[in-house]
Amino acid sequence: MSIGCYTLIAGITNVSALHLVFAFIILGISTDTILVLWDVWRDSASLPALNCNLNQRMAYTFRRASRAVLPTCCTLVLAFLGNAFSSFMPVRAFCYFAIISVCMVYIVLFLYWPAFIIAHEQSIK
Repeated sequence: MSIGCYTLIAGITNVSALHLVFAFIILGISTDTILVLWDVWRDSASLPALNCNLNQRMAYTFRRASRAVLPTCCTLVLAFLGNAFSSFMPVRAFCYFAIISVCMVYIVLFLYWPAFIIAHEQSIK
């Protein structure tokens, strides 16, 4: 999905070994985001005002987790943006790919993961 957006947005078809290494970085970012969402979800169960309503719990989780994860994603985007002005084309292409991928991970995980949490909550409990 990131490769498709990468070629459409940036117009770069160059894929190097750096792009393949970034798969490990993006797995770490995704895992961190998922763990933060899950941890905030579990903590929201202990709040008496939110314990019975899944929608209010998810809204609370969404607000709190997005405030925790957004600075991390923005820092990564800015770090890669700093290298995106490199004169070395493979590094510049990698940084464009990394910027697009980090933004997409943030958006996709906050769109899909809450649905998985709700499905887990309703099926297990």
